[in-house]
Amino acid sequence: MTPILSERDLDAAPGQGWATRLTARARRGWLVLRRHRVILFVTMALCLLAGVIFILISTPDYRATASVEVDDIPAGAAGAVSTPRAGSNNIEALMQTQLEVLRSRALAEAVAKDLALVGTPTFLRTMGAKRATGVAGRGNQRQVELDRVVALLRDNLEVDLPGKSRVLRISFVSPDPGLSARVANSYADSLIRADLKRGFESGVQARRFLLGELDGARRDLARAERELAVYASREGTETGADALPSDGSIATRLAQLNAFRAQALADRIAAQKAWESARRASAETLPEVLDNGAMQTLMTERAQARAALMEQRQFRKDAHPEMREARARLAALDDQAQDMANSIRASLKERYDVAVHGETQLAAEIANLERQAQTAQGRDVQLGIYKRSVDTYRMLHDSLLQRYRDMASQAGFQAGRIQPLDRAAVPTKPFSPRIGLTLLLASIGGVLLGLLLVAARHIFDDAVTSADTLAERVGLPLLGAVPVTGDNPQPPEIFAPIAASLLLASAAGLPRSILVTSAQEGEGKSLTLHALALALGRMGKRVLVIDGDMRRPVQHSLFRKVPTRGISEVLTGQTSAAEAIMDSGVPGVFLLPCGAVPPNPAELLATSALDSLLDAVRNDYDTVLIDAPPILGLGDTPLLAARVQTSLLVVEWGRNHHGGLRAAVEQLRQAGGTLIGAILTKQQGRMMEYDYHRGG
Repeated sequence: MTPILSERDLDAAPGQGWATRLTARARRGWLVLRRHRVILFVTMALCLLAGVIFILISTPDYRATASVEVDDIPAGAAGAVSTPRAGSNNIEALMQTQLEVLRSRALAEAVAKDLALVGTPTFLRTMGAKRATGVAGRGNQRQVELDRVVALLRDNLEVDLPGKSRVLRISFVSPDPGLSARVANSYADSLIRADLKRGFESGVQARRFLLGELDGARRDLARAERELAVYASREGTETGADALPSDGSIATRLAQLNAFRAQALADRIAAQKAWESARRASAETLPEVLDNGAMQTLMTERAQARAALMEQRQFRKDAHPEMREARARLAALDDQAQDMANSIRASLKERYDVAVHGETQLAAEIANLERQAQTAQGRDVQLGIYKRSVDTYRMLHDSLLQRYRDMASQAGFQAGRIQPLDRAAVPTKPFSPRIGLTLLLASIGGVLLGLLLVAARHIFDDAVTSADTLAERVGLPLLGAVPVTGDNPQPPEIFAPIAASLLLASAAGLPRSILVTSAQEGEGKSLTLHALALALGRMGKRVLVIDGDMRRPVQHSLFRKVPTRGISEVLTGQTSAAEAIMDSGVPGVFLLPCGAVPPNPAELLATSALDSLLDAVRNDYDTVLIDAPPILGLGDTPLLAARVQTSLLVVEWGRNHHGGLRAAVEQLRQAGGTLIGAILTKQQGRMMEYDYHRGG
């Protein structure tokens, strides 16, 4: 028997390395592809056909491309100071913003208005769209047409930003090459106009804003100047740039008074010391008295008068008139000296009082001047506040006025961010469909879809394709497998191992009677039986082939015989078995053909005549091979299986599924037949491979 390498053995054979397992799996995959190659080829052909049909029915589209350059800062007027360029994140944000502007509805409406696409059916007819009809109101119809035109413009617009450049590629696809170029150029022009319009409107808004701020600054300056003038008028101070500080004279006067106060303080202290000395001492001993010239003269005169009195007292008595005159004169001089000393002491007291009074007046004057200085300082501070407020508002007003003048002078001279780069030319070749790419994609899609279908077919296919699946699903051993040969007879040498295995099918050797059948028709049972008979004949066995398929007999055709009678005549008693059996022309092989096709073969097979036939020929031949009809749908085979020693099931590779095959096997077993195994026919792929791990 030819050993067959099963799928499970390919994956799990012991002692194999990864290279061997990989090779085995690749081989198994190739077998699966070869088995289902029709699915793969049909899928590829259908996909290619679909690609060809798509190319044939597709309308050629033309794509025209215009390009513009986007700068991160607008080009200013002549003499304007340029600002530093923005960072990379701001540039990316700017480019994305321009992309969204290109895709916006507002720009599409501007293009539709620029090219007059609304109101005429040319654009809609070119783009393959129908014009709106049946809309109530002229305005509503125009709006519907505008919406449809805008939708077509936005759907067929392609915007590309190559790399990190500042160049935008604006493309439009349509069946008309001229229309594609016009729309692409109109998109570029509309984008530039929109950018210039936004720049102009932003300039107008900025000037309007600056004008409002300038008016506010002018009002604030006028209010500050008015408050300064009112305050200066109320306080009686000058507000000009040459005005002296109001507290200058007060400070000078205060400095002078402080100097006078210091002098008055010194004078008062001196007068106080003199008065204190004069008050405690005798008036005649005061330095001021002693230093007085009149007092000195008076003191001299009094000393002379006292000397004269003392001289006269030596010569005269006190009662003498000259003595009384001298005493009176001395007393008068004493009174006069005393009065003069008292007068000098009083002058000291008066001088002290005058010094105290002067100091007090100076202190009061200084305090008054200090209050005036504080008042003047507060007035000057408030005046300075008013002046600084006026200066601040004047500087703000002048700055805004200069800025407004600069913007007014630059109005109309500032360029936008977007500059034209390339105009869209009328394309000469269609953009789509791309024949090569379409066919390539169709081929790749067909291969992928075919592989997917093959994989799905292989995963969900439960057909018998190996000894493992045959044993797992119906519990039958595999006697052998034969390749596909079409409707031609099988070569006997292929069945030699199978015939040899039949010699070991029972304890007595070759079974005396073997029924060969299949689950359904067309699986090659008749060809298999014919080849087995030839193989056994070559081994020297006497073999009788009985064509028990009385519904569609074919054995006489395989042996190229023209029968005149057969098993149907034997079962009906019209002839004997010896008369109906003919030589097949192959040594050791004899044929009992069907003969006439009976109307109801099951009735003939159910009679005892079949048992008599088998008993009559059993001893004359080594084995009897009976070609039986298919099991499913017919009752002939169970009747035959109950009367033979063993049965052999022919299974077509990849056709029988386990449900029907199991039902056929169960039907045979319930009829009393003994199944010794199955033969796998029409095997696809490589079969002559030996697996030493499984044994012979």
